[in-house]
Amino acid sequence: MNQEFSTDLIQALNKVAILTVTDLQGHIIFANEQFCHLSGYSQEELLGAKHSIVNSGTHTKEFFSVMWKTVATGNVWFGEVCNRAKDGHLYWLQATIFPIFDQETHKIRNYAAIRFDITEKKNYEKILKRRASDYLAAIETTDGFCQIENNGNFLEVSDSYCHITGYSRQELLSMNISDMDATDNIDERTENLNCIIRGDGRTFEMMRRRKDNSIWAAEITATRSTTDNNSIFVFLHDVTERKEMEKRNEDLRHQLNHIQKLDSIGRLTAGLAHDFNNILASILGYTEMSQIISDDLLDDEIKTDLKQNLEQVEIAGKRAAELVSKMLTYCRQSTEKKIHEISPRPTPEVIEEVLKMLRVGLTETISIELDVSDKAPNILIDSIELHQVLTNLLVNARDAIGIVGGGTIKIRLTTIMIDSSNCLCDACLTVLQGGFIQLSISDNGSGISKEMISQVFDPFFTTKDVGEGTGLGLSVVSGIVHQSRGHILIDSELGVGTTFKLLFPIVVP
Repeated sequence: MNQEFSTDLIQALNKVAILTVTDLQGHIIFANEQFCHLSGYSQEELLGAKHSIVNSGTHTKEFFSVMWKTVATGNVWFGEVCNRAKDGHLYWLQATIFPIFDQETHKIRNYAAIRFDITEKKNYEKILKRRASDYLAAIETTDGFCQIENNGNFLEVSDSYCHITGYSRQELLSMNISDMDATDNIDERTENLNCIIRGDGRTFEMMRRRKDNSIWAAEITATRSTTDNNSIFVFLHDVTERKEMEKRNEDLRHQLNHIQKLDSIGRLTAGLAHDFNNILASILGYTEMSQIISDDLLDDEIKTDLKQNLEQVEIAGKRAAELVSKMLTYCRQSTEKKIHEISPRPTPEVIEEVLKMLRVGLTETISIELDVSDKAPNILIDSIELHQVLTNLLVNARDAIGIVGGGTIKIRLTTIMIDSSNCLCDACLTVLQGGFIQLSISDNGSGISKEMISQVFDPFFTTKDVGEGTGLGLSVVSGIVHQSRGHILIDSELGVGTTFKLLFPIVVP
């Protein structure tokens, strides 16, 4: 390299780079204007001083030890160094430090350094790092974040998304977001995927499936990337608890409305029943007197006709009185009996008694299957009321089966345990959990539609033809069961049959 070229190179570097030369002890023997300008020190202050004059304290002793060991052994050191200017502010340099050898002895004579100011670059990197940190912190505060391609394949997933789905990051990056759709219907799954990859910023809800097959409700917001039109950012929130709370609140509102409706109907029914009972007492009283008078008539033909008519009036009046009694029973259903007022008997004994009474009315085409052992648990319920409950349910089962074709009625008494928090009483909508004594009556009759199950306990509601039912049977059953701190579940399917499950608390002897 000729002297002229070497001088030109140094002058060019002097304009854009920071140049220094030190002796073997590290004292500065040359510093160009760029170094003076950046450090804030004059050449007089720098010359003779060591580089520690601009030490910022950012780097460790080991850092400088490695640096000097590298150049002292005849090698070149590359790296980034943070210095402190005279006024205290910090600046960063990209440094190349190398030894200068004596041409005759080939020993190290000096050390030279070429440095470039990278403070702006480092500050920008710091901003980007902080933004990235803030971004990661923001997405980790969500229940789940992922970035997907236009076909739904995962590009990136957050730790929270892995946690909520149960999959590892490696597993998710080989999957498609539709793989976790809870629906098995292809058309619905496709429509759900389209909603996500549309990425229009709208929020919607979907049911998702975790790795363990559990289902959760997700509130999803999908937004298309502004820098890459081929990817979508998806934010998910687990709203399962909120949805369950909304359902519980809706059930409670329905329960309150139901109670208010029953209370209103009960008050009206009680008033009508009492007034009607007084009228019936007069009708039956005058009928009995007319029967006595008719016995004194001389004309046998008139006597016979009159007697038959009066007998029909008496029968109709007694049926009406029976209906009034049911109405009054319904009106009293909100009042729980006290323990000392209950006259319980062994439950299997009451079941046998009811069956013996009803066997003739059930016809030969209907068979009875009884699954009640002698060691079966007893229900703490008034035996007369249990008799009434069983009679109502067995008659309903018989009517559901019908006379032609025949069928089977099954009666079972056992204990069960309910663990699910989604089990609600079909009559009062109370959440059921724990152990119960279950008395179930099943038939393979016509069944009840799901829409009607919520109405069957309403007073005066009936699916039977006009004149075949009062609509008070199941209202009375519900009243008696709930008086005994029990609840009712119904399993039914049209054309298959119905099972009424009466659940009572287990009483420790």
